Amino acid sequence: MTDIAYGLFSVVATTGQIPIIRCPRGGAPEMIARKLNKMIAEHPTLLRKKASLSRPLLVVLDRNADLITPVQHCSTYQALIDDLLQHNANRVEFQVVQDPDASRPKTVNKKFDLDPDKDPFYKDHKFLPFPEAIESNGSELQDVTAREQEIRSKASNNPSSSSVIGGGANDLASAVDSLPALLDRKKQLEVHTSILQAVMNQVAARDVPQFYELESALATGQYKSDLAKAKKDVLALLSPESKGSSEDKLRLLVVFALTTTAKTNDLDEVTAAFQDEKVSGPIMKYLKQLRSMHMLPSAADMLQEMSIQSDDQASGGTMLSSLMAKATTQATGLLAKATDKVAGMLGKIHKHHATVVVENLCDFRVEDETYLYLDPKVKGDVDVGKLRSTTLTRAPVREVICFVVGGGSYGEYQNLHMLASDKRRISYGSTEVLNSTDFLKQLEALGQD
Repeated sequence: MTDIAYGLFSVVATTGQIPIIRCPRGGAPEMIARKLNKMIAEHPTLLRKKASLSRPLLVVLDRNADLITPVQHCSTYQALIDDLLQHNANRVEFQVVQDPDASRPKTVNKKFDLDPDKDPFYKDHKFLPFPEAIESNGSELQDVTAREQEIRSKASNNPSSSSVIGGGANDLASAVDSLPALLDRKKQLEVHTSILQAVMNQVAARDVPQFYELESALATGQYKSDLAKAKKDVLALLSPESKGSSEDKLRLLVVFALTTTAKTNDLDEVTAAFQDEKVSGPIMKYLKQLRSMHMLPSAADMLQEMSIQSDDQASGGTMLSSLMAKATTQATGLLAKATDKVAGMLGKIHKHHATVVVENLCDFRVEDETYLYLDPKVKGDVDVGKLRSTTLTRAPVREVICFVVGGGSYGEYQNLHMLASDKRRISYGSTEVLNSTDFLKQLEALGQD
């Protein structure tokens, strides 16, 4: 706990701003928050700095409050890269089959480093739904290719393109000078075309949209009043005929256990359908222990927190049809053939637990009354009730640092960015960043203890 507090203290010292610290009462988050609050309050120079009108909000959360997010399938570009491909320290690795129709196809290993500071496409699209990344990649690549052809045509004195680029030596020199940057841009886009194709191959082979849609329906309470149908639909995807990998099915099983109030007999029946007791046994044992001790958030509370309704969702079908039509037209090569596989992965993004909590704290809603309020500039705990009853206007939150005690994920990080805007910056951290495979291993280890 002390090491985590020191790490957060380093973040605070780097920003140079004294934060307001919020966390749920009890457990690891409160212990860490109080240690951090004391460190800042006792620091000889931090408190002397001139405070800005809007101070950062530091929210410390517990992974145990939301075990769903790390295992749930995702739909955004960067999160899918981390979920479906080998991804570590911003390096992505995958295999490409060359000449698949040949008698002996050759498999080539590809490695790419992704840096949003140097890659405009990745910076602009890493948080967006996967189909939007496909559409944008196709359209931008077409534009860049067309521009390249115009420049080369002009350099070759092709009269048909003179009206496009303009005449004169100056125009020609300017166009030729821009060619290296244009080719670099094209190369970056072609890299993303390869990555999109690799992700798409996994999406199609494992039928990821089916799992994503069912898990989202479970998480947003669409089966709340019909647990029998929930069990039936889950059993259908757990069957041997389903395309999903063993891990995909295990993740669905865990989501079913965490989001429904299914009876133990129903849970055992669904677990048996997974057909891999060695893997699922310890995990389900641990989740049943949490259920029996009432240490999981109630299903009603979780579903209420995670549900989100919007006009965009109501019109999701029309928007989806339009987008997928464009993606199919603009995507290149094999990528175009599989775009319909991800049709269900758009317009259904819901707010996860951390996102809802941070939003409520920023807007001074539900959690504002129940979460601990610590201010290093004030001795003792701040009485939120008195703070809310005063006539003083509380400054809007312009910067948020959300830290999760336990394994974080790209899916949670990107979901939090739903709250980011020109007026609010969101930073995210955790004791470690895990993909679903690593998180399931942790749950398995806990069940074996």
